[in-house]
Amino acid sequence: MNEMKPEGGEYMRSTLELVADFMGHGYINLDHCNELENNYDAVILRFFEGDVPMMLASGNTVSGTAKREAKSEAFGANPFKYSFYPVPSTEDGGYFVNTVSLGFGVNRNSENLEMANEFMRFLVSSDELNRMAIAKRMVTPCRDMSMDSVYAPFEKLSSKRFINLSELGLNDEASLQVSKAGWQVSNGLMTVDDAIAAYGEIE
Repeated sequence: MNEMKPEGGEYMRSTLELVADFMGHGYINLDHCNELENNYDAVILRFFEGDVPMMLASGNTVSGTAKREAKSEAFGANPFKYSFYPVPSTEDGGYFVNTVSLGFGVNRNSENLEMANEFMRFLVSSDELNRMAIAKRMVTPCRDMSMDSVYAPFEKLSSKRFINLSELGLNDEASLQVSKAGWQVSNGLMTVDDAIAAYGEIE
């Protein structure tokens, strides 16, 4: 897959079949989805209207909910509790795929290099990473998911069902092709076989 060879697409089959099966049940009305011009801000505000049973989202979208609660007149008038759940993608339940990205830099020519490095060590401690996650309502890169009730359901997942994307060995380009294939199949623009055959060139 990382070499972007066409035969790499076959590794997507079980995932794309799951997507196609899910969409085939009619839980999602694509016409209504396509009415939303912004698939981030507008989706969250539409969810806050209170009559949408679920919103399929990544952690990035969920992180935007906290700031938008105050922007929603409907949510302000009738607030409700909501949580982020793993999609039950197998008979045993769902998986949690986490992408951890930490990018800190220290100038090696700094006159205070030792202090700067110590500050970096402080920032990447579990307590501080958890505090930053709470402030941004992001998924913590640490194990404790109970600090925000929105993410609490993930506490029930077995550690065997947690996957760090960096451990899979997929490079960014391959991972992006899988995402694009899932989008094409879920929107009915490609069949599973077409997406597999087009691996490496999916737009």
